[in-house]
Amino acid sequence: MSIKKKVISLVRLARVAPMGDVGTEPTPAFGLAYLSSMVKSETIEVNGIDASGLELNKFFKIPEYNLRGNGLEIQEVIKLINPRTKIIGITSMFSHEWPYIRDCVHEIKKAFPDAKIVLGGEHASALTEYSLRDCSSIDYISLGEGEETWAELCNKQDTDFDNVAGLAYIKGDEFIRTTPRQRIKHIDNIPWPDWETFPIEPYLDNAISFGPGSGRNMPMLASRGCPYECTFCSNPLMFGRRYFVRNIPDLIKQIKYYIERYNITGLQFYDLTAILKKNWVIEFCKALKDNNIELEWSLPTGTRSEALDQEVLQALASAKLTYLVYAPESGHWKTLELIKKKIKLSEVEKSIKWAVKEGIVTRTNLIIGFPGETRWRLFRTLYQQLRFSFLGVEESSTFVFNAYPGTALFDQLIRDKKIVLGDKFFLSLAEMSHYNVSPSYVSYNEYMGKWELYIYRIIGMLLTYAISYLIKPSRILRTIKSFFRDDSATVAEQRLKDHLRKSAAFTNYIKPFVLKIFRSKKKLT
Repeated sequence: MSIKKKVISLVRLARVAPMGDVGTEPTPAFGLAYLSSMVKSETIEVNGIDASGLELNKFFKIPEYNLRGNGLEIQEVIKLINPRTKIIGITSMFSHEWPYIRDCVHEIKKAFPDAKIVLGGEHASALTEYSLRDCSSIDYISLGEGEETWAELCNKQDTDFDNVAGLAYIKGDEFIRTTPRQRIKHIDNIPWPDWETFPIEPYLDNAISFGPGSGRNMPMLASRGCPYECTFCSNPLMFGRRYFVRNIPDLIKQIKYYIERYNITGLQFYDLTAILKKNWVIEFCKALKDNNIELEWSLPTGTRSEALDQEVLQALASAKLTYLVYAPESGHWKTLELIKKKIKLSEVEKSIKWAVKEGIVTRTNLIIGFPGETRWRLFRTLYQQLRFSFLGVEESSTFVFNAYPGTALFDQLIRDKKIVLGDKFFLSLAEMSHYNVSPSYVSYNEYMGKWELYIYRIIGMLLTYAISYLIKPSRILRTIKSFFRDDSATVAEQRLKDHLRKSAAFTNYIKPFVLKIFRSKKKLT
């Protein structure tokens, strides 16, 4: 006699971005894949829906918000939700998506009035009470790390979750948070992501890449959390300041499985702060070589320089790390002090020199327009950006400060009444959070407006790329070649290629024609 399984549904809605956006690509449903692996069992069936992954090349307009969706539209998503589902989990990571997600949640609740809807993700954890009151269709919000909370929800015999730790909800008119759930310390006990329920193949087959790609790029996590307290980052709220790294043998085992199962050609580590413990990094690099793992890999999210000394960078290069992002954020010590970024720029420069010498493609991320930042401090950041370029950094990107919910700077701006929560604010984040070249919606700086910051950003961007290509003209040919191959060396190359991939003329005519000529020449030689 077969046991009738309890059905839960986990949903990642279509990715949304400003109309005309060319800078961001969908990424695999990493968080939901982890949740699925945690709860799927002989008694629990997981119905996974990744709206973007199911239709990577489909785009639709969201005219009421002047946004563009990428993936399945909400009515198509609803048709895929199992009619027997008892709990529907929806991820809400980015606040600029909130107006669209809120509307979709209402539609899902209409279709499944008896199911409990549980929202999770960074936006939900940052603006918990606001989200619950703004969207009455949400029954509960899962706060912070979700694996253990979801395991408890799914294994309960009923759907009364009022006493489950790590949740928030509205009862009557009262906002309630249950007992906080402790961080998961033994992260090796978390099963690997469930890429069967949330298929990874569409991303691999289409060479989708968060950073520069090597073809079939597999996302990975080697750690969780970050011990620092930068005031522009939401990590302290989402994960706390405890930092945990994985067991190296288990990580190697996972990589070898992915090579065999998915024929991957590269790894991309999505860690918040991948490199903190020098001995762990060196041991991991040694393990890659000892196990004859020849994959190229990258750290595209940005990391700190404290542990990146010459010995570590030599180990990373010998283990085929090809792309490394530093995140100094500012070029002025006073701004660094204000945002609690405890680094020394001289040490960052020293580390970058070693990385470039080892042949690792490097990038730096900088931010301008922080509240309280003067023009002189901003000019010092632009000067630092140029210094990085002359040191050999291939991409030195400057972004205008964005007030992300869940950060200390956001909380201060709320207290100062410089931010009013509402759709207008969330949609402003959409304009500011992508690789577009239009001005930001707003400036939170007392001394400089959005147009002035825009001009500084564009000048810095043009100069740094010009310097990069002038120092090594061979990079121009490499960039052109990347349009016709699966691999790319920088994010700029990858995003240009992603944009060309969406062009029917390039995909159907230009690329096949060029490749045909290339193959003909190869045969002749």
